[in-house]
Amino acid sequence: MSPRARTSALLLAGALLVLSGCTGGGAEEEGGTSGTAASATPEAEAAADPGTASVADQVMAEQKIATPHGSDAALGGEVTVSLRAVEVAGGTTTVRWALRWDDDASPADAGASWYDMSVEPSTTMTDRAGLKAYRPFCTEGAWQEDTDDSTKAAVAQIKCRESMLVSPLEKHAFKFPNHGTIEVSAVLPAPEGEPATVDVLPAEGLPLFTDVTVTYVDGAAK
Repeated sequence: MSPRARTSALLLAGALLVLSGCTGGGAEEEGGTSGTAASATPEAEAAADPGTASVADQVMAEQKIATPHGSDAALGGEVTVSLRAVEVAGGTTTVRWALRWDDDASPADAGASWYDMSVEPSTTMTDRAGLKAYRPFCTEGAWQEDTDDSTKAAVAQIKCRESMLVSPLEKHAFKFPNHGTIEVSAVLPAPEGEPATVDVLPAEGLPLFTDVTVTYVDGAAK
């Protein structure tokens, strides 16, 4: 795949941000978040040192919130969102994180989908200093199509959301198991200017992580 990344402006926290990162490129205003933003602490980042733990064991930062849910669902318990790593290599960024759902009032074999939680699994990485934000590559459509036709733009964005490089992406059939942890990943463009830290919104509807350290693998983006 040869993604064409385009950028356009959006307003975020009173500053103009450029959002890029999909086949066809484009921009979109960020979705809302729930919970309180968490910064990756030096202690947490030290614990996430690749030399002392595998990515699957790393916890750069972690937040717990009441289980989000849509109007037609009544999920209880809480979800734990653990940020694993933000790694840049070969012109791309891989954001790795994990989600655990715990609800003692639900059956042990119960499950909750992205749809059940009213969560959109599109990751957003923001470089506040560089005034730029990035979203996952997609294989079809575009976050913002280069067109003045609002209908075509909306269809392009739907296709992009349905084909973005996020795993797991399936929003209905795939279920997060009760008392189980699922590893999630997203592939985005490499940030311009080699920022040392970025803000990461793992998915729309989940908490924001601020000041997350970026790891440049083998001198990537140098």
